Amino acid sequence: MYKNNLKILISLFVLISVTISFSQENTTQSEAFKKTGFSKKTQLFKPKYPSYSLAATYVLTEKARKGDPLAQHELGIRYILGIGVPLDTLEAAYWIGKAASKNLPAANFNFGIMQNSGIGVPWDPFSAYKNFKVAAESGMEQGQYIFGLLHTDNLIVNKNLAEAQKWLKKSANKGFEEAKKVLLEFQKQGLIVTQDSTIENLQNDESLIEENNFSALISNEYELDYYNFSEDSLSENEEKEILNKILDTKHDELKKLLKVNETKDLSDVKDTTAVNLIKMAAGSGSPEALLIEARLLEYGIGVKENLIMAAANYLKAFRLGSYKAAESLLKISQREKFFANLEKEVKMENPNAMYVWAGLIALGIDYSLTEEQAFELLQKAEMQNHINSIIELGLAYYSGSLVKKDSLKAVNYFNSAAKLGSSEAEVRLAFIRIQSSKFNDYKQELAILKKYSESGSVLAEAALAYCYENGIQVKENKGKASILYRKAAQRGNEAAFNSLRNMYDK
Repeated sequence: MYKNNLKILISLFVLISVTISFSQENTTQSEAFKKTGFSKKTQLFKPKYPSYSLAATYVLTEKARKGDPLAQHELGIRYILGIGVPLDTLEAAYWIGKAASKNLPAANFNFGIMQNSGIGVPWDPFSAYKNFKVAAESGMEQGQYIFGLLHTDNLIVNKNLAEAQKWLKKSANKGFEEAKKVLLEFQKQGLIVTQDSTIENLQNDESLIEENNFSALISNEYELDYYNFSEDSLSENEEKEILNKILDTKHDELKKLLKVNETKDLSDVKDTTAVNLIKMAAGSGSPEALLIEARLLEYGIGVKENLIMAAANYLKAFRLGSYKAAESLLKISQREKFFANLEKEVKMENPNAMYVWAGLIALGIDYSLTEEQAFELLQKAEMQNHINSIIELGLAYYSGSLVKKDSLKAVNYFNSAAKLGSSEAEVRLAFIRIQSSKFNDYKQELAILKKYSESGSVLAEAALAYCYENGIQVKENKGKASILYRKAAQRGNEAAFNSLRNMYDK
């Protein structure tokens, strides 16, 4: 079941938001895009027609005003980059939009990017779709690539994998590497509608073959569930090899893997070993870090082997969105003597064991206890100040599962967890206050969300998106909100995906 869910997630979330990269020969870097949430790989497409000289800005402007689409597009690019004119995304969007209205493919493509992210224009993914369609139908491989990806979800148009494959193949046939990679990923996940020589040729393309699974793990922008730890693709020894290489990873690459902001300063961190950085990110609510830490604990790599702590991390990672964590939790629970050891530890009042057993009951992996007994285990663990159990109790009261809904009790539990140092509880409390709309100033709450979002928290990332969507303590920015929702959704956060869908449905 979990593998099928993962395939569905792959088809839902393999999208364009921050993963577009084009060849340097035919592109122009946009600093404005960086500032509005696009990744450093996102670039404007620059056509191959001769550009106007820097000294000819006046002439360029005159030609643009007279309706020359090439001049209009060039002028718009200059306003994006601040070349010969002030940086001005509104002017950029105006002129690029003018050129797009005349079906200049490069302009349609660039204007689609601006509309899709709300740069210089209101956020409008539906108009962006139309512009990407013009670029794709013109034969532009970048446009074909994006237009294909837009058919992999149910946000703008109904999901149509056959149509997606058709356009991705067109792009791949023109040599666009990102399209080739996505087609291979489709095949790996069983999403290829028809098999043909194009896909077979991609399999034999040596330029796409990674040196090892670890390099794919680090560089694959389309990986939706963190990395290739899957029992049907890697042996235990291969998984251990990857884990050892992760521990040798440079800080910048490790931060990227853990979804920690690349600019986050680690100068005040005394222990900068990979194990500690993973632990820090896990504590901040990074499901990627939790999953890796669980693997380390399961195999005893870099830390002492501890199956119960591994299960606890798998459980929390799953709750934050990792479907691979659910597979691993099921697998570890089926180990010989696992339940015997778990029961023994519960009798010894180990709070981590209590938390794990309650979680296994809640997920339907074990039925040896009732839900009421599972709830009692959480209460016993709470008496030992076990943070994860306290949060689970808070969530039970907040949602009304197992017990009568009581928001005040839920907040009290979250406050208790926050006082014990839980970043997740801090994020939940900040978001509850923001959603209450009872206050005029949310500076403190916004600071909390930004802090933990930069540290890898998927909950903070989704909550921050809510602030941008609704203009709470920040200027309303639907484009920024959609990017943050999409990032959180790609990491498995269901609430973020539902919020993203609601934005499209409005």
